[in-house]
Amino acid sequence: PGGITLWTKLSELERPGTMQFEISTEPDFRTVLIRRSITPDAARELSITTRVDSTKLKPSERYYYRFFTCDRTSPVGRFRTARPADSAEPVRVAFFSCQDFESGFYTAHAGIAQEDDLDLVICLGDYIYEKSYDPSKTRTDKTGANGDAEVQTLAEYRDKYRLYHTDPDLLAMRAQHPMYALWDDHEVEDNYASGLPGDATENRRIGFAERRAAGYRAFFEHQPQLPIDGADRIYGTIALGRNADVLLLDQRQYRSDQPCSDATAPPPGTCADKDDPSRTMLGPAQKAWFKDALAGSKARWKLVGNELQMMSLDLTRGNPLTVDSWDGYAAERRELGEFIRDRAIKDVSFLTGDIHTFFAGNVTPSGREGPGQPAAVATEFVGGSITSEGIGDRQGRQGSVDLSEQIALALDGGTASQNPQIKYSNQSRKGYGVLQASATEL
Repeated sequence: PGGITLWTKLSELERPGTMQFEISTEPDFRTVLIRRSITPDAARELSITTRVDSTKLKPSERYYYRFFTCDRTSPVGRFRTARPADSAEPVRVAFFSCQDFESGFYTAHAGIAQEDDLDLVICLGDYIYEKSYDPSKTRTDKTGANGDAEVQTLAEYRDKYRLYHTDPDLLAMRAQHPMYALWDDHEVEDNYASGLPGDATENRRIGFAERRAAGYRAFFEHQPQLPIDGADRIYGTIALGRNADVLLLDQRQYRSDQPCSDATAPPPGTCADKDDPSRTMLGPAQKAWFKDALAGSKARWKLVGNELQMMSLDLTRGNPLTVDSWDGYAAERRELGEFIRDRAIKDVSFLTGDIHTFFAGNVTPSGREGPGQPAAVATEFVGGSITSEGIGDRQGRQGSVDLSEQIALALDGGTASQNPQIKYSNQSRKGYGVLQASATEL
């Protein structure tokens, strides 16, 4: 309520020195509330992340800011401070994920930038893609040691973020709203699990521990946030008044390896490991924090920033499509669901990315609804991608005729027939989500 973290990035710096930033209530800076000097850190490749706490900043107010050197001024950004703890005003939170640069243009970010009254924007992961996945290549990505879009070293990850930040719509969105970013897997490597690599890299040039450290460092250099407690920690709580607490999770850094060799749609009866109670998605420390945060929240709505889908997504009933999501960590999902039920924690809603599809539905301890299944304990809103291809895109664009729209409609029907917990499905559209939390409804 009385602070903000501001970010910018310098280039073409010719010598060491200081720069300044200003905060004003007016976009033309006729009056300046705060002006401070800061020293760019060359070790962070001149990425500037600065925390501002001041009695001059009032809760739930809009401010404007800019950075400047002796001869150059940044574009003007704006932010709104958080609502005070006793605020009963409705809260609006936007969320997005999965913005493969090669796959298309950031039209959706232009839409978020034009939203006028957002309290917070959350990136739910896959802000960058560490290699090339889209054969259609709407846009060109020549990063990586071989110009093949695959990045592994710190310098290469920095190049990747630099490429993504050439997009004016992405920059406009970041300049208009407070944002907090979670990582999923592509910020490092597809489907990695804790200290274990994924299987998408064909030419591994460095060890995975070094690659993960590079990915994490580049992430924090390019996001408007600092590691929590000085560690590579992103999970925590953002309080937005009486109507919403946002609980943010990390579902990559502490998890057990995916079961069954990370198989897609493992045949029924062949993947018992997905139910193994010793396997974890969150890790013990984060799980204990999450339970305490859920039980201790006094807000009406507990909005959970959740990278991977909680609801089951079955190809046929009981046969999950992917075990990289919570379907591969069924015992811990059940534990959390039963905790919410047994502690009578009301109004929990998961906001989810990853799967490039808009879904909405009910979360039960088993992940499924229907005869013999437990009652729902939460809801879930899954956002479609900003650009990244969905299943319908990949299947529909293999020939000379684009059938992706028809295939997406068929997939929506199949999803509904096999997944009664999923109440809404739209597999054809790209974009973002906005949730409004009030005293009476979400």
